[in-house]
Amino acid sequence: MENVTRALLIAFSMLIFVIAFSYSMYLINRLTTTSNTLLETVGTTNYYDNIKVSAGNTTTRNVGIDTIIPTLYRYYKENYAVKIMIKNGSGNHELLQLFDVNVERNIARAAAASDDVFNKTHPKYDAQLTALNKSNYNNSSNKEYLFEAPWTGNTNEHTRARIDYFLNGKKGYINNTEVDYSKDGPAFSGTNQNGFIEYCRNNNGTERIFEESFVEYAYEGETISTENGVETITGNTQENSKIIITYKEI
Repeated sequence: MENVTRALLIAFSMLIFVIAFSYSMYLINRLTTTSNTLLETVGTTNYYDNIKVSAGNTTTRNVGIDTIIPTLYRYYKENYAVKIMIKNGSGNHELLQLFDVNVERNIARAAAASDDVFNKTHPKYDAQLTALNKSNYNNSSNKEYLFEAPWTGNTNEHTRARIDYFLNGKKGYINNTEVDYSKDGPAFSGTNQNGFIEYCRNNNGTERIFEESFVEYAYEGETISTENGVETITGNTQENSKIIITYKEI
């Protein structure tokens, strides 16, 4: 009888151990899952997990404003540019805004200089800066107008201020230059919308959808490509890669 009792106690103890061990493993798995979820949520690159594409190829998906916002707040910290294309009254796509540190830096330099200064101090960039100076990026009547890119003075603080203005339809001064993304500014003039967030929220409660495309390609030296004005991607003698993220309104 004593042996039977002892055997039952041992079996009961083993059962308790198995249950406790199983529950511990369950808790560990739940903790790991929770940690991974939190890391993915706060991660700064989770919104472009398919960005690593082969040179010359594109990857697309349909997204809304919630995906576009974090991309904008990262563009100046990463080696990529963001182009936002919207539909005009004729149903054709036009460039609303370009976010590209290289272009902004050059348009700021071009807007602040004369042709004589180009010739004397920047002969290497003369044609490039002259073209930018005459482009839509430096024309206050066009949506693409970059307000002489005053945010290049302090990349973090001023660029974030520019993004805030663009998203929320605000008007204010950045580096002593007025930047107007209200409905009276060139970007949203005629849309009766204050900022990009409001533009994406339709009055009927629906949300505008954009086709998001990624293209990564290698470039070498200084490259100038033209689309809706002049878009400049500046490199050096070494091979570099450039990522363009385009959001085209569907």
